[in-house]
Order: sequence, then structure tokens, then C-alpha cells
Amino acid sequence: MFTAKLLSSTLAVLLCASSVVRSQAPLEPDRVMLGAWLDTLPGRDTPKQFGERLGHNAALIHMAEDLPLKTPHLPPVRLLDDANTNAILYLSVYPTVIPEQLKDGDIDAFVAQIATFARSGRGVFIRLAPEMNGSWQPYAQRPIAYAAMWKRIVTAIRANSDTTGRVAFIWAPNMQLGYPYEGGVYSMNATVSAAETQALDTNKNGRLDTLDDPYTPYYPGNEYVDWVGLSTYWFGADYPYLTNDVPPSGSILKLIHGTGPGAMDFYQLFAERNQKPFFITESGAAFHQYRIQSPANPVNTGAVAPGPGALAIKQAWWRQYLTNTTFLDAHPRLKAICLFEYQKPEEITFRDFQITNDSSILAAFKADFEKPEVQSRYLFATVPEKKIVTDPDAKNSGFASVIPTTLGALMASALAAWAVVF
Repeated sequence: MFTAKLLSSTLAVLLCASSVVRSQAPLEPDRVMLGAWLDTLPGRDTPKQFGERLGHNAALIHMAEDLPLKTPHLPPVRLLDDANTNAILYLSVYPTVIPEQLKDGDIDAFVAQIATFARSGRGVFIRLAPEMNGSWQPYAQRPIAYAAMWKRIVTAIRANSDTTGRVAFIWAPNMQLGYPYEGGVYSMNATVSAAETQALDTNKNGRLDTLDDPYTPYYPGNEYVDWVGLSTYWFGADYPYLTNDVPPSGSILKLIHGTGPGAMDFYQLFAERNQKPFFITESGAAFHQYRIQSPANPVNTGAVAPGPGALAIKQAWWRQYLTNTTFLDAHPRLKAICLFEYQKPEEITFRDFQITNDSSILAAFKADFEKPEVQSRYLFATVPEKKIVTDPDAKNSGFASVIPTTLGALMASALAAWAVVF
């Protein structure tokens, strides 16, 4: 049974169709929007099924794509339409070339796509070129070129009248722990240019190191950013992550606010100081099910001890923020959370991040989430007066688009730094 609470205010917030709710930024609500990144491969999961399990329509649904656009890997937006809600399309966009190689025609095609989505009545979040401070993307650790690319794309999309009020840009770097993530394919530890290196060397000691500012060099400027966000995950107590451990109290606070020498408070610096809504752009706690064969673990496969169990681990994690009214009160700029509802092989284990696909875990989550004092903090999508067809020409391929890689898969040995923090 779908929730139909707060119909008028929800429509006003999600579709910017009313003056009832006055937003400081495009698509900014007066409460927290809850959404999900689902495994949309054929036969796996859909937005409609997620809403039926949770008992609420997700306010936003995550999908991903490459730029330049690749036809076989466009987001399966018809799955979103099939749920028949006004949920926002939350789109992560990953440039597959270095910023200078992105052509005007590539941007024009992207603008046309986003304008089509917005013209349908669908709100669109664009998490553009995320984790740009990492070392694993072609646009990574090139702050000057990155900022120029960001401004080109944002300016082009905003110039299209169909996107006004319906599209918001999310600037979302990788969290500080492990920076500068040495050894990545595109790592700036191999100098690209003197100007880029100088921009990254914020402590001016002649090299890129752990005490350099991991965020500010990449910030395109308040004029070009609508929202700011971070991914937050729990993988375990010690790297390499192959044991099941309950996250200690305050773990998520350390990710958002920083800890230790040189740590920076992301929430304070970019949400509070810049007066931007804050988005937890991906989040989940990993339950390690079994070891997998991989370059990091070529022969040793088999079961992983359950430890305290999936419920205890995931419940301890969601109680730190999702259902924690003290946390929500302390972070009034938090306006969106996206659950990573996935099971996937990563590094040396097969990991389950889901909280809505196991009946006992879902029941425990609902027991916390449905408390009136928690429910009053959240906003959900509703059934629109007229069904939204996000893109009439889109094929429902069922692709998950860009295969999701959480922080643990991307950072490899650099995440050993977590052991010091936790």
C-alpha cells in the first residue's frame, strides 16, 4: 500500500510547481528526501518494487550514465515511470574522457537529454563527475580542467529554459579518508601539469600529500553548485575488509565532519558556510557474505564468519543517521539520503548493503523508521495527476547503466587509513 501523505507539499517540492514551499536551491525540500540506488538489471529490482517493500514511494531514484552518452548504457528511465510517481531522477554522470576532450557536441546531446527529462515534468538531480578528488576517473585530480568542464556543462543546461527549476547540480567529492589515494589509474601523483599540481598543493610543501585540502581546489564556485554531498559507507573495522563488525557509535559523524590531523569538516565548510543543501549521495553498511577470487585474493575463497550478523551491523549503521533524530536535528541542511540497495562483489568479498530485501532486516528498519518522530522528518513521492513519461523514446533495457562501485572497490590499499580512524 503506497503512502499518500503530504500530497500537495510533496508535489510542490519535487516538481517545483507551487509557491507553497520556497526553496533556497532547485529541488530543495523542507524535509529529508529518501531514495535508493537499485540493481535494475533485468529481473533484479525496480523502483516500484522498492516502494512496495518499504511502504513509501522513494522521493528519488538513482541511475547512472557515461558522458559522452552511450546508447546501450542510458538510464532505464521507464522503470521509474512504471512506478507512477513524481520521484526525482537522481542521475550520476561519469565523463569517460579527460575534461579537455569533452566536445561541444557531447555536451549538446547531454543538454537535449536533460531537457527532455525535465520537460516531461520529472525533476532531475545531476551528480556531475563525482569523486573528482579521487584517482580512479579520467577527470580526477585535475581541479583547473575539472572546474572549467563543470562550468561549461552547468551553463549549457541552465541556458535551456525547460530545465529551469527542475534540475539541480550536486557537487560530490570523495570523502577525505585516504586522500590523495595514491596508485589510482589517473592519479595526479604523476604530474599532469605544473598549474594543476600547484592548485592541488594547498600546504605548499611541493607535493600532493595527506595534509593537502582534499575538497576546496575542486570546488567550481557557489554560482555553479546547487547542492553538496558525500558518500558514506561502513565496510568494517580494519582493512582489508573481510570481517563483519558493528560500526562504532559516531562513525558516520567522522566521515561527514572529519577526524585526525588535517581533517576537514565537509558539512561545515560546504553546506553551512556556503548555504547549500546537503545530500548523503550513497550510503550503506556492508555485510560480507563470502570471499571471492580477485587479483587481491587469487586463491582464498569461502565463507566469511557472520560475526554479529547482518541485522546488527546494518541496524547500528542506520540508527546513527537515518532514524536518529538527534543527528537529523544537528544537520538541518541534510535534505536527501540515497540508500545503496545492492549486493555485489567488491575487492575480496561479496557484500550485501541492502536493508529492504531481507524480511527480518526490513521489519527492524520499519520499526525504527515508522516512529512518528522519525516519519515527520521525511518526504516521499506521490502519484502525479498525470503519469510522467520521462523520455518517450527511451528503451527500457533494464541496464544498471554504469556498474556501481562503492568506495571500497575504488580505493584499494589507500583505505588502510580507515583503520587509524576507527
